Amino acid sequence: MRKVLVVLGAVLALLVGAVPAAAGPAGGSTTLLGPAVGGQEVEVGVAITGVYPVVAYEFVLENRCWFGGRFSGPVDSVERYPLLGPWFDASGGSYSEETVSLTDVPSGAVCKVAVSRGSSPVKGTTTPYAVG
Repeated sequence: MRKVLVVLGAVLALLVGAVPAAAGPAGGSTTLLGPAVGGQEVEVGVAITGVYPVVAYEFVLENRCWFGGRFSGPVDSVERYPLLGPWFDASGGSYSEETVSLTDVPSGAVCKVAVSRGSSPVKGTTTPYAVG
């Protein structure tokens, strides 16, 4: 009986020790890599730090647009792009370039692109921009 308790205790210690590493806080940034033009696509650089490697579908790139030219009221367009991963960069972060479609977004709109992990936004990843 004592051996069983020791083994169960060791397994529990391993599980508890692994949780903080897997659920650590993530940070990052998003950067538009070209001009945002209505009816076209724009490349967005996505950097995520604090999570290694980035696991497939753990993060989502979200693009929200307001067609009236102001960040107020209900959003007019939402596009979600699951980040496929896995990516890893030995220099301390993960990086990917993603294509965001502005096909249905008119010139003069304003948008925000950001990364979410589950239902939580990733700190530092919200980038507002205007559509030309």
